[in-house]
Amino acid sequence: MLIFFLFIAGIHFFSRQEKALAKEFLLLAGDKNYEAAFELTSNDLRKIYPLQMLKSQFETLQAYTEVSFNTVHIGSGKTTLFGTATTAGNCISSIAFVVIDNHISTFQIDNPCLDDQVAA
Repeated sequence: MLIFFLFIAGIHFFSRQEKALAKEFLLLAGDKNYEAAFELTSNDLRKIYPLQMLKSQFETLQAYTEVSFNTVHIGSGKTTLFGTATTAGNCISSIAFVVIDNHISTFQIDNPCLDDQVAA
């Protein structure tokens, strides 16, 4: 039992930087600070997902105010994070991030909270 808790604590400890990076990315993009969010992405992602594309996709989203991760996979030089992002209006989206070398390599937002959506 102690080994299990040490394992879980180790995953939490070794993934905290990646979690903070992904959260910062979403918060910056939500605050319309696209350039700062873009700087957190990897060079490879920037080639296929330029700043203008990031801006156009996040312009129509509500700002996420809470970000949490419930599943973490660490291995092969990358960390994969799965969780949820919540807006002030309590709209919740599923999120996934892959972080390599302290940069966001890929990300996905399922069921994004659009500006014209309001929680009941």
